[in-house]
Amino acid sequence: MLLTDEGNRLLERVRAAISEIAEGVESIRPANAKQVLTISTVPCFAAYWLLPRLADFNEHHPDIQVNIRAALSLTDFTRDGVDMAVRFGPGTWPGLKSIKLHDEELVPVCSPAFRGGQLPRVPGDLLRVPLLHDERQPWSIWFEAVGLNYSDAGQGPRYGDGNLLLPAAIAGLGVALARASLVERDLASGRLVRLFSRSVPTRYSYFIVYPPESESLGKIQIFQQWLLEQRQSGEGKGGIGVQAGQDSTGRVPRPA
Repeated sequence: MLLTDEGNRLLERVRAAISEIAEGVESIRPANAKQVLTISTVPCFAAYWLLPRLADFNEHHPDIQVNIRAALSLTDFTRDGVDMAVRFGPGTWPGLKSIKLHDEELVPVCSPAFRGGQLPRVPGDLLRVPLLHDERQPWSIWFEAVGLNYSDAGQGPRYGDGNLLLPAAIAGLGVALARASLVERDLASGRLVRLFSRSVPTRYSYFIVYPPESESLGKIQIFQQWLLEQRQSGEGKGGIGVQAGQDSTGRVPRPA
């Protein structure tokens, strides 16, 4: 369904009116009253990137209560009662302001106990082990990047979201092609290992998104700045490391 020209003109007026009401309510809010900020994002980003960092925001901004709505569908800001969103996409959504949070890349990961610790040593070994699939990021793009032919004939388990894909990899069910930012903590803890240094950039990136008329709201600006600082802090710690013993090409050197 698409709005008519008349509907689009009315939508602009409605958004402006809602923004004025929100600003008015905020201006008369008691100084000690807690503000509520409702965030919409995809489940895997909420679980693996946002929630583990949220205690830091709560500590520095106890006056803002952050509610998270995790869903795969896009948010309708005029209907869903959401203040801002973090979306994974091209960066352009009609009628909305978007600010890039960070780019993303795909890396192969698995449990260190996968196959009894006998992990793939070269990229070609992945053609002979169970691969875990997320249909939105097919393995074919990684194999193409390393110069290998791969035909997905439907073999291997398939998962609809990173919330299932990554636990399956941690459980030792196979090798997953994961978004690098979502496995940072599992790699640091040793629950997962990265098999090769070669990564593939994704088509899309993560963006902070909200209606342009909400830009002046203090809670929006505070949370946006915190998100950007968190991303910069993560980048400052360096990229995601490769498995111990690998050389720069992702191969494990054999004894001389």
